Amino acid sequence: MSYQQDKDEFKIHLKEQIHFLLTSVKSFDNGFKSEAKRLAVILRVLLHDTRHSTSLLTYLNRKDIHFYDTALDYRKFKMALIGIKLGSKNGGFWAPLDKGPPIRYQKGKVPFDQWWNTIILVDQKDNKFSRKDLVLSVANQDGGAHIDKNLNDAYAQLTRFNSLSWNFVFKGKRIKTYPALISVRQICHEVLKSLADEFPEYFN
Repeated sequence: MSYQQDKDEFKIHLKEQIHFLLTSVKSFDNGFKSEAKRLAVILRVLLHDTRHSTSLLTYLNRKDIHFYDTALDYRKFKMALIGIKLGSKNGGFWAPLDKGPPIRYQKGKVPFDQWWNTIILVDQKDNKFSRKDLVLSVANQDGGAHIDKNLNDAYAQLTRFNSLSWNFVFKGKRIKTYPALISVRQICHEVLKSLADEFPEYFN
C-alpha cells in the first residue's frame, strides 16, 4: 500500500521548490552558469506534466495561473527571450530580467500553454525552441536530472556548434556563451514573478 500526499504536503513542497529556485538563481547570477541545469529540473518539477508524471502545480490545482511573458516576437527578434551585451569582458548573451526595453513587458501575463510552447529562440539553421524545449533538454539530456549520450540535434547545434552564429571576443580570446542556460535563467525570472503573485506567503 502506498502513501498519498495531501494538499498541505504539496504546499510544503511548493515552498521548498521556490526556495530552491531563489537559492539557485543567486548562484547563477554570481557567475556559476551551470546552476541553470538545476534550475531546469525545478522548473520541470513545477510545470511539466506527462502520462507518467504530474507537475506540482497540477497537484495543487493551480496550473491555470498565468505567467509573465517577457519574450519579444521571435519573427522579428530571433533571440526573443535573451539579450546581447557588447564591448567588454562581460560581453555575450544575458538574461534581461526586468531591465530590458519596455517593449519586453507589454504583454504582461499569458496562459500557461501559450507561455510554455511559444517560440522564443530561432537559430541560423531555422531550428525553433520554446521554453518547454529548452527546459526539458537541459533537465533531461544535458546534466540537470539526466545525461544522455546522444543529444537532440537542434539542441546540440545550439549549445555545441554555435548555431546562433554569434561570436564574442575579449583580448583575443573567444568568450563562452550559454544561450540555453541563460534562457533558462530568464524563464526562472518569469516563473518566480508569476508565483510571487499567486503565492506571496512563500516570498519574504
